[in-house]
Amino acid sequence: MSLSEKIKNFSFSIDADNLNIRAEQLRTRMEMYPSLILSQVGLEPLFVWLFWDHAQHEVLLLWLGLCYVLHAYELARWAMYKGLLDTLDQCRSWHRHFTFSSLVSGAMWGAAAILFFPADLTYQSLLICILLGVSAGAVTMNPVHPPALITYLVAVLIPLIIRVGLEGDTVHYILVSMILLFSIVMGFAGRGLYKTFKLSLNQRFENLNLLQQLSAQKVEIEDAKMRLEIANIVLKNGSSKLEAMVQDRTAQLLSRTEEIETIKDTTILALSSLAETRDNETGNHIRRTQNYMRSLGLRLRYHPRFKDFLTADNIEMLYKLAPLHDIGKVGIPDHILLKPGKLTPEEFEVMKTHVTLGGNAIAAAEDRVNTKSVFLRIARQIALGHHEKWDGSGYPFGLKGDDIPIPARLMAVADVYDALLSRRVYKSGMGYAESAAIIIEGSGKHFDPDIVDAFVAIQGEFIEIAEKYSDRVGVDDLNQKAA
Repeated sequence: MSLSEKIKNFSFSIDADNLNIRAEQLRTRMEMYPSLILSQVGLEPLFVWLFWDHAQHEVLLLWLGLCYVLHAYELARWAMYKGLLDTLDQCRSWHRHFTFSSLVSGAMWGAAAILFFPADLTYQSLLICILLGVSAGAVTMNPVHPPALITYLVAVLIPLIIRVGLEGDTVHYILVSMILLFSIVMGFAGRGLYKTFKLSLNQRFENLNLLQQLSAQKVEIEDAKMRLEIANIVLKNGSSKLEAMVQDRTAQLLSRTEEIETIKDTTILALSSLAETRDNETGNHIRRTQNYMRSLGLRLRYHPRFKDFLTADNIEMLYKLAPLHDIGKVGIPDHILLKPGKLTPEEFEVMKTHVTLGGNAIAAAEDRVNTKSVFLRIARQIALGHHEKWDGSGYPFGLKGDDIPIPARLMAVADVYDALLSRRVYKSGMGYAESAAIIIEGSGKHFDPDIVDAFVAIQGEFIEIAEKYSDRVGVDDLNQKAA
């Protein structure tokens, strides 16, 4: 990225070319805004209570009152104008407002650092921790609007650094150094979150454009079909020449329909390959999970709990859509996605967002398409829910039991089984028996018990699929473990 582009991103310039993306960023900020304000509404009286014996009561109450006046104004303005984010002028107005309000809100905390700085070192440390916590919370809750984030951090941390430094001894100089280091780390963390969000947003608009093209082609086909039906009525008793023309047009229609299906299937493979190129997975992982899904669907299609959903068409859609289960990984930073060792808790929290990135991208496509699409709904359920667990301990929503969509429950078994078998740079693959034992142990905890029963009944099919589409590296290891 050139220097001018970096400056443009930092300044959050809004023009006709980037209006769609900027509007989505501001809408996301708008959705978070009440939570940001209310969190401070709850924190500020606790802060006053904590420092009641270390500062003048009148000044503390005046500070709290000014904070509440500011928050009341912010909430009132949000309630009145939150829907006005469509035009260039409206977006620019909210951008300026968010930036200024963040500066004022941060300045209130910066003023607290100066006005209420206690003499006691323990309470000084407590004040520093509170302000660093407020700053860290701003970074994690507002990665979408850099100007507001930067102005808030500057308004909070600069007064804090100056006030701590004025103590003029070694201990406080060390504290200043630690605060500066923490500020740098928070800056890089905010930058990483912003890049991840923007990558997801760009991918969403690309997917929407692709879906719009497919929708336009569908309209063309429907129009051609209608005209063809009219022609068939008119030419029913016509000459052989006219009949030949009708047959030719019919062949064209069938060919175009097949072309659309091919485009749709190719699009799915292209999107899944995009995620695949950024991950440690292989193309055979996609083939294996596809076939596991089909085998489970065929086994369960007459089961009372699943027969209404597992029609022949839906089983085929599960097979085609299985490759999209990890599409959200395109939004995960490389240093986390490609890390050869175990992830830290913080890195794992970022990794977990791949389900919502994928699910939200598909959900956005559903919203933009005028017709109800079973195809997109199943795709979203797979992407968003394949890490949910039967006992409610999964993510992202902690769904439990039958609240988890059937496609997600099937994908959970297929994905975990293949992950257990597969060799990675950070682990070796397990044998068939050991992997199956883990799936069976997860019945009623991680997995739907009826799906696990189906898995047990067709273990042989799973092994055949794993061997047919095995990765070259590690095949002999698996066969030895199976023996």
